[in-house]
Amino acid sequence: MTASRRPANLLLDVEGVLVRDKSCAPVPGAPAWFAGIVARGTPHCLISNNTTHPPAVLAAALRNAGFDVDEARLVTALGLGARLLASWGKRRLLWLGAPELQDWWREAGFEPVREGPCDAVVVGANPDLAIADLDRALPALVDGGAELVALHRGLHYLDAAGRRRFGPGFYAAALEQAAAHPAVIVGKPQDRIYRRALEIIGGAPGDALLISDDPVTDLVTAKRLGMRTAFVLSGKHADCGVLGRLDQEDWPDLVVDALADLEPPPPAAPQEDARP
Repeated sequence: MTASRRPANLLLDVEGVLVRDKSCAPVPGAPAWFAGIVARGTPHCLISNNTTHPPAVLAAALRNAGFDVDEARLVTALGLGARLLASWGKRRLLWLGAPELQDWWREAGFEPVREGPCDAVVVGANPDLAIADLDRALPALVDGGAELVALHRGLHYLDAAGRRRFGPGFYAAALEQAAAHPAVIVGKPQDRIYRRALEIIGGAPGDALLISDDPVTDLVTAKRLGMRTAFVLSGKHADCGVLGRLDQEDWPDLVVDALADLEPPPPAAPQEDARP
């Protein structure tokens, strides 16, 4: 890309870009690359569909992996979901995600319930989710009018052992059919998580580059919002075969093996002194 078109702001996916998977093992070269953008003052924000770690825990894990992450520059589907549910006044939740997050929901001001009436059924990643768990949600959705909220639409993800597991989108699709109404999607590919990240950075879509390992879920939306996009082959996809599922107009602007192969943005421009 020409210098005049080089985006000044960065949005970065986490798993598959900075780290391999939920084990938080860093992608080779990624910590040094990230340290470079921090040192240059490049405006950036991390956006992740992670629903298994509270934002503070994920930020700490990334710091332990060698990334100087500021939690204020991290937007996750879990954190954004809590923010949105609170703004909608939905406090009583039937949580179909990682069981260990029940206490986190309570500390965030919500009332998680195992069954019965609730304001919302919330779906997150849980590799041990069973048919019996979905059965518990049916009365709330079909008879009680609870909102169905999927923290993201991903059909699969890589767990801490690198195994491919069913994601929230798989279970949400089944519940949508049973409830006969669509789920509210919080994370990617919906645009609200991108817009929240841009709000934090203070930039426009046309000034941003999104870097991700998932062109279908992540990059298509970013491109349609006006961002430039980069596809890294260090996560879900080891080659470009997945691009065959997309219209050519949705293909990423750049394809690289890993983050370290991307030319970083130029240093942030100094702020003009507004004093008279």
